[in-house]
Amino acid sequence: MPVDVPIHNLNTSYNINIEKISHDNNYDFNTIHKHNYFEILFFEKGGGHQLIDFEKIKIKNNSCYIVKPKQIHLVKRNANADGLLIQFTPETLFSDSFSLLKSFTKSEVVFEKDIDLSNYFISQLKSISAIQKSKSYFYKEKTIHLLSSLLYTLEEQSIKMKNEKFSAITVNFIDLVENNINNISVSEYAKRLHISSKKLTQIIKTELNSTPLKYIHDILLLNIKRDLAFKQLTHKEIAYNYNFDSPSNFSIFIKKHTKLTPTELQKQLISQ
Repeated sequence: MPVDVPIHNLNTSYNINIEKISHDNNYDFNTIHKHNYFEILFFEKGGGHQLIDFEKIKIKNNSCYIVKPKQIHLVKRNANADGLLIQFTPETLFSDSFSLLKSFTKSEVVFEKDIDLSNYFISQLKSISAIQKSKSYFYKEKTIHLLSSLLYTLEEQSIKMKNEKFSAITVNFIDLVENNINNISVSEYAKRLHISSKKLTQIIKTELNSTPLKYIHDILLLNIKRDLAFKQLTHKEIAYNYNFDSPSNFSIFIKKHTKLTPTELQKQLISQ
């Protein structure tokens, strides 16, 4: 049976927290959970794996991984796997322009097996931590600026690795999908973005290698998977929560995208 996933909050004086990955946590990271904050993990020593939104990712030496708010997360690291992590809330940032923090980017893996980058970012985190501990004048403002600088450097690295750069139309489209996943058509998204459906399709095809409808369906399926695995709801309740007009159409949608029935998909997700 599905179990409710705990959602963990960030409780610090100004919502930036730096810890060793091996620190004594106030919750069990070995069980499925979600955060209401961003978590960036810099592993100097790898080993084991993580599960981020049902994707199994090996933890490698000198690597960086991002977990975003609402994502399903589980860490199964080896005993000697370690490094530093930084946690922060979206409200902390002076800018919301970082595409690697957006839900639509596959930025869970920012870089792997790069000792120079790893050493650089570890030193940046140690600098932020030292300023935090100093409690000097403007230490909060200074650490937020250093965090922004760190994120800009990570953004540059992400662009280099994946050759991804997104227009304002794409960013706004994705934000709209996140907030209206169950009740807006492609034509309505285009109308809200003040462009034609044809133009929206061209942009999304170029920048996301997808179509608006396929992207909407991918995000819808991800949310359905989360509900099937971790909410104690019937399939009928989930279907109507996402505006399917009948349980049979809900089953058809699941079968089309996964080749499984809702029951089969649910069993597969719970067993991960």
